[in-house]
This record gives sequence, structure tokens and C-alpha cells, in this order.
Amino acid sequence: MTPALTIATTILFFSLFSSSSSSSACNKHDEKALLAFKSSFHYNTLTSWSKSTDCCSSWDHVGCDSDTGRVTSLRFSNDYENPRPVSLNGSIPATIGDLSSLESLTFSRVDGLRGRIPSQLAKIDKLKHLVIYLTRVSGTVPPFLSKLTALTQLSLAGNRLSGAIPPSLGSLVHLTDMVLSGNRLTGSIPASLFRKLANLTTLDLSRNRLTGPIPRSLAGLSSIAFVFFHGNRLTGDASFLFGKSRPVSQLNLAGNELAFDFSRVEFPLSMGYMDVSNNKIYGSIPAQITELTRLTYIDVSYNKLCGKIPSGGNFALFSADSYAHNKCLCGEPLQPCK
Repeated sequence: MTPALTIATTILFFSLFSSSSSSSACNKHDEKALLAFKSSFHYNTLTSWSKSTDCCSSWDHVGCDSDTGRVTSLRFSNDYENPRPVSLNGSIPATIGDLSSLESLTFSRVDGLRGRIPSQLAKIDKLKHLVIYLTRVSGTVPPFLSKLTALTQLSLAGNRLSGAIPPSLGSLVHLTDMVLSGNRLTGSIPASLFRKLANLTTLDLSRNRLTGPIPRSLAGLSSIAFVFFHGNRLTGDASFLFGKSRPVSQLNLAGNELAFDFSRVEFPLSMGYMDVSNNKIYGSIPAQITELTRLTYIDVSYNKLCGKIPSGGNFALFSADSYAHNKCLCGEPLQPCK
């Protein structure tokens, strides 16, 4: 998970649970659904989930609306900072769809969680945050997720998902974060995926098996700040991801087969992190890159670049490793230009 996503997830965690203690008794319908959820697992550590106590005030991992007693959040996490670790052995049950007021659902580092994402999840039309991170969940990225029209965060990173990215995810117009990294996704990125995602700020499709070009529709997103495509098999021209006025601050295209003329690129002034290593990028490094006052990391190694490395700005920070194994780059910190 990227630093930006870690911060966002932490903020989400505290905001959701700051009001989790409830003056209203737990809704009986939700209590029944939670107990059915618990009983569906072969083994679990949900020992606090008991009919003798109130699910809003006493059950671990549960957050409620303080006025109505409806369950609005479930967070099962074995992150290092979590004081309430959990073990769930089995699949996400269909009864999850009975929690009709749920706004946030998180499974993070729950190793025993496996199976497919259940179709009943699509019944929860209030769901805004769906995080399934570092589990054994498998199957495809289900197209029915497009029915979750309130969704702002979709993070399915580090699982065993396979198959293609469904184009229907492009209809989630409120989405700000789309994270599908670290799976086994194949095929091309749908050309229609980004045409309606005007609010998207974070896109992470890294460490999959995606092929083909990056859709040019991504260039139309004026809010995109974090873009990660590294560790795929993508080809073609990605120069449209750059642009002096674009808001991109972190860009990682490493480990693909992208080919374009780097000398024609203008860099976003907000850029702080850029890795385009291990591609087929040619041309030279434009001098405009020295204007990037926020740039703290750059890697253009293992490409086909030539010419003198620009000097000035933050470029004194970067070692020879940042430029290694190119066709004919020269100048500090490499060998002098002839």
C-alpha cells in the first residue's frame, strides 16, 4: 500500500469509529445479520459478539449510527496498529447483504478469508468504502460492484483475483480511489473505464498481468494525483500522463514495455515521485524537470535514453542508480559527456 493510501485509510478508520459508541440499542435486524455472519465462518475470534450484549456498544469491529442504532461500519483488520486483531476462516457470507445501512466494510490482512466476493454485496446501496486487502479472496473482480453507486473507495489490493477489469466500474462516478494492485488481473485496461470518473484521485493497477496500452481517457481526469501501473506488461505511448499543469504528484510506470519520446514530455509541477524504469523510453531528459521543487525520487534506469542529465534543482539528490543502463546518458552523476 502506498504512503498516500495508508494515510487515507488511517483517517478513514478514526473517522468511522469516533462515533461507533451508540446511545441507541443495536437494530435487531442488524444484530441478526451479524450473528449469521459470525456463524458462517468455520472458525472466528468474534468472542464479543453475543446476544447478551449490545452490538453497537460492546461488539468489536462494529460501528453504528448513534441516533438509529443501525450498523454502518465493519472493520476486520490485522494491521500492526490495530489493538483488536481478528481471525476469520472461510468466505464472506451472503448475509453481508442484509446489513442495508452499511457504509464501510474492511477486511485487512485477514489471511483466513477466501472464496469469491458474494453477489449479495450489491444490495448495500449505501456502501461508500469497500476494502479487501491482503486476503485469499479469489475469483474475478465482479461487475456487480458497479451497482454500489455511492462507492468512493474501492480497494481490492493484494488478493488472488484474476480475469479482466470490468468496464462497468467506470460507472462509479463518486469514486476517488480505485486500487486493484497485487492480483492476477489480465487483459487490457478498458478504454471506457475513466470517461466518467471525474473525482478519481488515486489509481493503482500495479503488479498484475495487464497488457496493451494505457487508455488515453485517463488524460481527461483533472483530479488524478496518484497513478501506479508498475509491474504489468503494458505497451505503447504513455506521454499523455504528463503535462505541466496536471495534478499528478506520484507516478510509477516501471517494469512495462512502454515506448515514447521522453524529450517531448512536460512534467507536472506537483510531481514528487516518478519511476519510469525498465521500459523502452527513448529521447533525452528535458531540462524542465529541474523546475520540480517537490521532486524527491526519480528513476529512469533501464531505458533507451541519451543526452546530458540536467543539473540544478533537486538533481543533486539522485545517485547514478537513477540513470543506470540507458543507451547513452552522460553527465553527473554518470560519466562526463564527450
